[in-house]
Amino acid sequence: MREPRPLRFVHTSDVHLGAYSSRGDAKWTERRSLMEETFARVIDLANESDADALMIAGDFFDNDKVDDATVHFAGEQIRRFKGRTFLIPGNHDPMDDGRIYWRYDLEAMAPRLKILREHPGEVVVCDELDLLVWGRAYIDTDWHFRPLEGRPPERFDGRWHVAMAHGHFVPDGREENRSLPIREHEIASGAGHWDYVALGHWEPHRDVSSGGATAVYSGAPMALSDSNRAAGWAIVVDMDHDGTRWTRHRVDPRGDLPPV
Repeated sequence: MREPRPLRFVHTSDVHLGAYSSRGDAKWTERRSLMEETFARVIDLANESDADALMIAGDFFDNDKVDDATVHFAGEQIRRFKGRTFLIPGNHDPMDDGRIYWRYDLEAMAPRLKILREHPGEVVVCDELDLLVWGRAYIDTDWHFRPLEGRPPERFDGRWHVAMAHGHFVPDGREENRSLPIREHEIASGAGHWDYVALGHWEPHRDVSSGGATAVYSGAPMALSDSNRAAGWAIVVDMDHDGTRWTRHRVDPRGDLPPV
């Protein structure tokens, strides 16, 4: 099995473009503008770091009723990125019939974007990057959705293997009645087969790697509320013959917020 070429990508999630769109006062208008500026900084980071790809692990849009301007802003920013973008829907922007990713052709606006639309799971091969991406599309009608269910258990070939999943991490031995569960053993089972699991759904950044498998919540570029001080980051991931490494980068234009 040949060794794949080195790969660098940026991992983000929970961008929530269009949040608070029903609130017209100046405070929330400014907040929406800041959230857009923050996503533009994620694109800047991807370009300035010469990333090959961008992974958006769900909740790119905040809701299904965002306006045309927000969708076109999203398309323009993704198109501005020089590399390939891969996106999975989350619980705020699900893939049910008639929802936002069907009403708008975001892939036409940004031709280097690939939306993973299949509810059972989908494998996308990107030959020019020696990259294979897997992810499941969330739909509201599946009340028992498990984000990593159906992920192929073994490596396909010598490409880099990246899985994307949007849900709650649940440590083994802890019983939690949470929606969208991602069990610790599900992550660990990918060791040696999946080089990185790009997680979304949690606004705080967190490393939940287990059993030799690398799995990280990028955290939201900007949290929906400033009560969350662990957001404001994007992750730069490098893969080469030395393995997988990642670093976090501050993208919130306000910098580090003071403690609550």
